[in-house]
Formats: sequence, C-alpha cells, structure tokens
Amino acid sequence: MKINRLSKETSPYLLQHSDNPVDWYPWGKEALNKAKAENKPILLSIGYSACHWCHVMAHESFEDQDTADIMNKYFINIKVDREERPDLDKIYQTSQILLNQRSGGWPLTMFLSHENQAPFFGGTYFPNSEKYNLPSFKELLIKVNDYYKNNYGEILNHNKSIIKALENIDRNNTSDENIDKKIEEKYIKNVRSIYDKTMGGFGSAPKFPQPSLIMHIFNSYQYNKKENLDNLKMAVNSLIAMQEGGINDQLGGGFFRYSVDDVWMIPHFEKMLYDNACLLECYCKAYFITKNQSFLTTAKKTADWIINEMQSPDGGFFSSIDADSDTGEGQYYVWDKLEVEKNLNKNQFIVFSKYFGLNKKTNFENKYHLYVSYNSKDKFNLRVKNIDEKILYESIDILNKIRNKRKKPFTDEKILTSWNSLAINSLVEYYKISKDISYINSAEKSIFFLIENMLDKNILNATYKDGKSHINAYLDDYTFLINAILNFLSIKWNDKLFQKVIILANELIEKFLDFSDGGFYFTSKNHENLIQKPKPTADEAFPSGNSLAARIFIKLGFLMNETKYIDAADSVFSYAAKQINDSPNAHSSLLDSFLLAKKPIVIIILKTNNSSNKISLWINRIISINKPYVNYYYINNNSTGFKNIDDKIALGEVTAYVCCGFTCEKPINDFNEFSNRIDLL
Repeated sequence: MKINRLSKETSPYLLQHSDNPVDWYPWGKEALNKAKAENKPILLSIGYSACHWCHVMAHESFEDQDTADIMNKYFINIKVDREERPDLDKIYQTSQILLNQRSGGWPLTMFLSHENQAPFFGGTYFPNSEKYNLPSFKELLIKVNDYYKNNYGEILNHNKSIIKALENIDRNNTSDENIDKKIEEKYIKNVRSIYDKTMGGFGSAPKFPQPSLIMHIFNSYQYNKKENLDNLKMAVNSLIAMQEGGINDQLGGGFFRYSVDDVWMIPHFEKMLYDNACLLECYCKAYFITKNQSFLTTAKKTADWIINEMQSPDGGFFSSIDADSDTGEGQYYVWDKLEVEKNLNKNQFIVFSKYFGLNKKTNFENKYHLYVSYNSKDKFNLRVKNIDEKILYESIDILNKIRNKRKKPFTDEKILTSWNSLAINSLVEYYKISKDISYINSAEKSIFFLIENMLDKNILNATYKDGKSHINAYLDDYTFLINAILNFLSIKWNDKLFQKVIILANELIEKFLDFSDGGFYFTSKNHENLIQKPKPTADEAFPSGNSLAARIFIKLGFLMNETKYIDAADSVFSYAAKQINDSPNAHSSLLDSFLLAKKPIVIIILKTNNSSNKISLWINRIISINKPYVNYYYINNNSTGFKNIDDKIALGEVTAYVCCGFTCEKPINDFNEFSNRIDLL
C-alpha cells in the first residue's frame, strides 16, 4: 500500500506529487536506509514547481499507474525540490555532465546505487513513449533494473570513478597560481566572441539573460571609463533587446526565465524571483550609467512586479510562477487578435497592433505573444518609432485588467532566504535611482521577515512555508543575506541589524570556510554527508556564493578594520585562481569582487547629530556616486558597539569620514568640500 509521505512536506513541488501512484519518499534516512535494506537502486527525480517539462513528465509518467507500478516494484523513488535542496541538485547535475558529457536541466532523472547514492545512469526528461530520440520511460526503467541486478559489481567500480571525479572538481591542486594580470582582456575577448551584434545577448538559442555577465561589464566600465565604449554597448544593447522582447512581460512586468529563440521573442514562460531580482539590479545600474529613461521604466515595472506579485503580506517574497496554466504553457500571457480588437477602440487597436506585432503572423501556437515589433531586415535597435505613448499605455492598461481576470498560473509561495536577499538588494538599488521610500520599506519588511522567521538563535534556515522554516542554510543564504543587509544599511542604518551581520559573518567563516585550501563550501561543516561537498565558484543564473563571500568580507574588513575578514576574502581568490584563469566568463561575479580587492576600497561614514536636518543633502549626494568600490553609511552619534565606527563622531551637524583602504582622511564638515572630494573618487 502506498504511503503518502510527501503530504507532510512544505515544498509546493513535493506536495504536487503527493497524490501520484508512485510511492515517493522525500530525501532522507528513511528512503536511503530502505534502499540499502532491500538492495534496490534509487530513482532520484529533481525538479521545481514552475518547471514546464517537470509537469509534462509528471502527467505522462508519475500519474500513470502502469509506470508507477514498475517504479514501485524495482526502485526506491525519491522526489526532490531543487530550490529547497540546491546541494543535491548541484551534485547530481554535475554527475549528469560526467555521465553523459552534456549539461543537465529539469526534471533531472538519476539512478543511484543503494550503497552510496552514487549515480550510475541518468538524464533529464524521458517521455512516456519513444520520441525525441529518447527511449520510453517504462522501457528504460525495466532495462535499468535488469542492468542493476546483473552488473552490480561493474556499477560499484564505476561509482568509485564518479565519486573521485566529483571530489576532484572542487579540489585546487595549484593553490600557488595567481589570477592572470590580463584576465579582464581575456574576459572581454571571450564575451565579444559570443555577443549577438544584431539582437543583443550572449550565445545562441536558448538565450539566457546572463545578468552577472552584464553587471561585470558595467562594473568594469566604472573602474576604467577609458576602456572601449563598445564593451559598454554590449551590455546596454542586450538590456534594450530584452526589455523590448517577449522575454519581458510587456503588460504586467517581470521577466520570464529565458528565450527559446535568438531574438528574445518567445520565452520559456515561468517567472523566477531570482531572475527578476538580478535583472532589476542590471537595469538600475544601466540607468545610473546611461540615464536612458527606458531603463528606469523597465526597472520600475520589474520592481513593481516583485512587490505586487511576489511579496507576501508578511514581507517575504515567493519563489516563482508557473509557465503553465490550465490551458497550457504560456496561455495566460498570449492573445487572440480578435480578443484584442474587441476590447480596444479603433485608434487603440491600430497603435497596439503596430507596436506589439499583431499586424504580422502569429508567433505562438496560432496566437500572439507580445514583443516590441521590428522588421526582420532591420539591424539591432531599429524598432517601431513615433508611437502615441498615451494611447499605447491606455491600451496596455485595458488589456492588463482583462488578463488579470484569467486564471493565473500557480505561484510557488515557498520563501527562500537566498532569493529573498537578491530581491532585497535590488529593491535597495531601485530606491537609489527612484528615491521612492516605498521600495526601501518593502526591502526592510522582507529583511525583518527573514530575521524573525529564518534566524533561530543565530542558526539560519534556508526555506519557509506555512509558518515553518527549516533546512540548514547554504552558502548562498548567508552571503546573499549579508550583502543585502549591508546594502540596506547604506541607506538606513540600524545598529541591531549590523550586529546580526557580524554574527552571520562569523558563523559563515566558522561553518563554511575551508581553512586548508581556501574558499567556502556550499554546505556547512555540520551538514549531512553526501557524495560530494561542493565549493562552487562559477556563476549560475545568479552570482556564486563564493563571489559574494569575497565581496562582503572585503567590505566588512575595511569597515571594521578587521584583517580576519580580508583574509577570508583573499582565500577565495587564492582557491579560485585556476578556475578563473581557465574559464573567466563563468566567473563574472568573482571578477567583480577581484576588482574590488585590487582597487583600494573607499568607505565613507557620515556621522550626524540626531537633530541635523541637513543630512538628506549629503545623503543624496553620496548616493549619486554609485561606484562599485565606494561604500557608504550614515550613522547618528549614538554608540553602535563597534570601535572603528564609534571612533568617528560628528564634529558638527554632519561630518564625513572618507577612508581609502585602512587610511582615513581628515574629517569633512563642509558640504561643498565633501562634494568636491567625492567627485575625485
């Protein structure tokens, strides 16, 4: 008799599978011990709730009784939410590459040895019948079981090779290697080789936004404005193409996960919190540098989408929105031409159709997915011009209200510490360009949600759902949260929050730092033993945890005059040097942190008397700097409990302390003198 074990889980993805005829287990001792006791292989299925092909495989196979009978008879079946258990996902995605010499994806389907959880076969999506050059999943299950029974000795020998390969991936055998002095030249050369000069972006279909790459181009430009402006144009043009393409929800705001084509027209329709957080930061930085109003508009629409669609009443941000609705993938977002014409007047319909391509052929399953129209013969950025914006915005508002009446795709209301921290950080960035206090308030609400619900006696948890937080936090949770709070504190200082930052930073060093070879492990020292202990340095869809670890410890080290933090940052560069030299483009965020380490960081502390009413002038001036190597905080004269900060006191209404590295200049009390000084930074 099937026991509904997944019904006790908090993950919406696992709960979606709780009624399957498959006898699913969550990852844990019960399943692993049962596999050992019965000498059965483990079928590990990893996915997430917004994943389209996860739903397809679930409908085709996991809801099918015949398939479930085979799975239940021959395997111990484990279902994992990759968003709750990124540690397992990293290990078995890497295993997929080692086994099949090609990248993985979701759903990930891996077959593991019962003795040591090492994989011996795997893939991603398998259909219910033979197609797409893939075998039938039922036939595959039978063949895998037969092979397992008849060739177990061979599997064990192969397991040893896989485990050794996994162990060697994150082992730095050349710790004396330094990061190449010409790494930036090599990086840009590689980026130029994959840049799409016609439609922006990097690489070919499927085309991903790659925000870490774009941010590094911006940051590198700010470190050295004398470099070729063509580098800057690659980032700017890519952001223009994305904001005008179908990867951007032209009506409701928010970006979809990636484009299936080269021209950003048709996306994979799920919306992820992390994508939108990282892209929001890119558009904020783009506006800062270029003052292009379209970037400000896109940033606002993205920030509003994050708050309006993803923030819970308690303050935490939800994880994702499905690609699928009841009628199929993307159907919530696409339009029938007659439906548009019916709801707009004649002038509105003409303007809307011309701008969004409804005067051309349908582009998605005999319907229209909206994008800013362009002619196929046009070069990049020659889009529709001379549109009556008032009529256009009226039309968008009308159709957005109509779309909101449709049944919305499912929202995964799981709240993740790491992804929330990315959203917080980007909302702070949007506040800096908008000066709209509502965005900093939204960020603050999320910070205190995380502090109150994810932090228990200095133990940080990774995930929250339905009043329960659990799962020991990962490297990303610590580093992203510390980075977000530091950014928030630059706008709104809070002594207690800063004390939390120091506690988290010390926990991070104690529990995650590899004191022998340098760098930070993805899981803590008291995490369960798995077949690999990853120490990732490369970016994924968001920055790597090691890149943020280096960044926050550089900032804290110079703010606190504390060398142990700087040593922790240096250990990351020492550990990752070979990886960066071998593959600079995979390490955009770590190269950002390396630039910060090479150029003396500037820490500016504004100290004020509580009664000062002039501080806003100084604050707005300091926000206008927006350089990656300039960090600033304004604090009243009350004691923070940290000597290096308390030593700097307000000598008048406002006093500025400008420190380059460990050297602080004489205090500045005059605003004009301060303004002139920071112009030189």
